[in-house]
Amino acid sequence: MRLLIRVVVFVAVLLVGLVGIGFLLSDQVHVERRVEIAAPPAALYAVLNSFDKFEQWSPWAGLDPAMKVEISGPPAGVGARYAWHGNAEVGSGSQEIIATTPDRSVTLKLVFDGFEHPSTTVYSIEPKGEGSVVSWSMDADLGHDPVMRYVGLVMKKEIEVDYDKGLARLKTLAEALPAPSGDAAAPAAEPTAAPSPEGAGY
Repeated sequence: MRLLIRVVVFVAVLLVGLVGIGFLLSDQVHVERRVEIAAPPAALYAVLNSFDKFEQWSPWAGLDPAMKVEISGPPAGVGARYAWHGNAEVGSGSQEIIATTPDRSVTLKLVFDGFEHPSTTVYSIEPKGEGSVVSWSMDADLGHDPVMRYVGLVMKKEIEVDYDKGLARLKTLAEALPAPSGDAAAPAAEPTAAPSPEGAGY
């Protein structure tokens, strides 16, 4: 009986300790990966500012052949939306373009089903010689749940692997595309943004 009590007390103390440590962990996750691509910024912007070719370079493409995808809104730019519903490996959620700077960046609101807060995803494009450097970043708010903060530690490592895979596919895709025309390559002067979407969280 005393042994059982000791085991129960030990487990209780361990759980309390783990919860306490969880509260000390960061409630934010930042992931950022980058790749150099032999394609001009205008060509990359055209790919990233639309979901038309997303399945061709997405690191999650093919993980669930039965996944349902719904693309809505304008064909490109602010308001374009991609929603998916899949198995446990790909989950369910949506991403929507909420701001753009032509030939420089695309910002998206990313929502995962089961997560309390939306995340921010940004594709940044920097010219380098005749090519570009593309950065893919994500910032997620894990909230006050200590368990989710432990999840964040694992999630960060997994997303880094996925982003590297996706950027490698993007490189292959973009370098095979024909160069954009002179008009399409000319950067616009002003960025565009969504009109303060309520509840976007960033």
